[in-house]
Amino acid sequence: MNHLIRLVYASRSTQASQRGSVESSIGSILAQSRRNNQKDQIGGVLFFGDGYFFQCLEGEESQVLQTYARITRDSRHTGATILQNKPITKRLFNDWSMKYVPTATEVQALLKREGYRRFVPLEFSLPMIEMLLDYFQRAQAGEALPTIAANEEPVRKGFWNRMTGWLRA
Repeated sequence: MNHLIRLVYASRSTQASQRGSVESSIGSILAQSRRNNQKDQIGGVLFFGDGYFFQCLEGEESQVLQTYARITRDSRHTGATILQNKPITKRLFNDWSMKYVPTATEVQALLKREGYRRFVPLEFSLPMIEMLLDYFQRAQAGEALPTIAANEEPVRKGFWNRMTGWLRA
């Protein structure tokens, strides 16, 4: 692999808001992703919340971009928007699969602490995106997740440097 990248995007589900409908779509997406990603050596994570998909793809640049192009044509979502596209030297998600992070109370607590009422990734700051990726990577690796103190200042108010210690703790 010559040029590894991390591409993070968000999109809105086109599925009915009925719980079973969305869950079956996610299962289908994961099965398809796992088949394709093993072959293309792409790893990543998928999160669904409040009607939005949030997905990170990592791998060789041409493979990731081809995968993203294919994803944008999928009718199960609309408005795919790249939130981050950057070269990397090390993957956060090492295996060539797609991990799914189910609805987590920790994500809701992080959103609340950062001043977000709902999971709307199109509104997230870059530091918030990085915090989510760090959380998802830790969850995937089975690490203990950081707790969020109610009195800590949110990143949205410019305290990213202070939060760096929290992320790496």
